[in-house]
Amino acid sequence: MTGKKPRQGWIYFINPYRVSLRCKLGHYHIYHLDEPGEISCKTTSCRQIINSSRVFRGEHPYIIWTSDKLQDDFNYIETFTVIPLTSSTREKDKGLPTAYPINATARNGLDKQSFALIHQICTVDTNCFKDANGDWLNRIGQIDKADKEAIEERLKYFLNIQENPGDDWFMKNASPELLKKVFDNLAEDSKQSALEELIDNLDF
Repeated sequence: MTGKKPRQGWIYFINPYRVSLRCKLGHYHIYHLDEPGEISCKTTSCRQIINSSRVFRGEHPYIIWTSDKLQDDFNYIETFTVIPLTSSTREKDKGLPTAYPINATARNGLDKQSFALIHQICTVDTNCFKDANGDWLNRIGQIDKADKEAIEERLKYFLNIQENPGDDWFMKNASPELLKKVFDNLAEDSKQSALEELIDNLDF
């Protein structure tokens, strides 16, 4: 039995071998990724080199987020924007607000706790979600509404859509890693005063 066209929040086990990548000059194209490394921009007049190593290789679970069409040189290619899931996230990444933990449940079909790597969101050709006959693959599950809403908030943070996250967001996501990331993004002339204020508020 074949599956149905993917919807937001559904999880699929796929190999994203055809991915949309953008060079520094803003040219978008679909690339067939045979192996990690550097690839040349497909735009004839462009000499930019794209590093494709951040894209996962091999089969992994992915969360469907949005669907769209990518305009290539000759036609429109249907695509899905997806968020990769991994159970082997590095320890230093687990504290990031863009690495959201999802526990395994019968509903989502995961076999162990996994992390949605929101900072590695990417756009994939729909053919990655079809079998050799062109039929849709079966999903392995879907995330709960609460997980979808939490991912959406973190996606806004990552894309800088939300200018001022609420106090409750910071309470839930406070970590040394987040503090360091915020500090690193401060203007150089304000770092010293920020450190002094923090130290003054410490109880020794």
